[in-house]
Amino acid sequence: MTPEEHIAAALAGLGFPDDPEMAHTPELVAGFLREFLPQRPPITSTLPTRATDPVLIARLPYHSLCAHHLLPFFGECTIAYRPSGQLVGLGWFPKLLRCFARRPQLQERLCASLADAVMATIDPSAVGIKLTARQMCVEMRGACSPGHFEVQAWRGEADPVLERLLR
Repeated sequence: MTPEEHIAAALAGLGFPDDPEMAHTPELVAGFLREFLPQRPPITSTLPTRATDPVLIARLPYHSLCAHHLLPFFGECTIAYRPSGQLVGLGWFPKLLRCFARRPQLQERLCASLADAVMATIDPSAVGIKLTARQMCVEMRGACSPGHFEVQAWRGEADPVLERLLR
């Protein structure tokens, strides 16, 4: 069976009859889910630097899918790091965020994956990532309550300046 046939069978099994408004739903859902297949992280070149002042990339928008419910979560990402001999172009950060956000997962794993990738790529003395999100699995089912959920990931040395930047 194709993914589209599986989705059509699941919809029929859940009691959604042959509704003409859902005639193309299996193809659309399968196409949407294909967009969330894992991608390779973007390749970048590092640039040598003597700078050690903090770098802040703030309020990058993102959206992803909850691995438990396949419902969206979306919000903003802030990245703060302290260079230790290397920089990357600022455009790499939104590309990296998009790469990792385009796979079903938990907000916590997305945050940790970003922190690990920044450490592996530019080896800063410290990096902090903050993700805030609205979770549709919390708002639409279960708790049925809106809210903004925040997770953070830290790698490297303790850095009070970066901590203040991510508040």
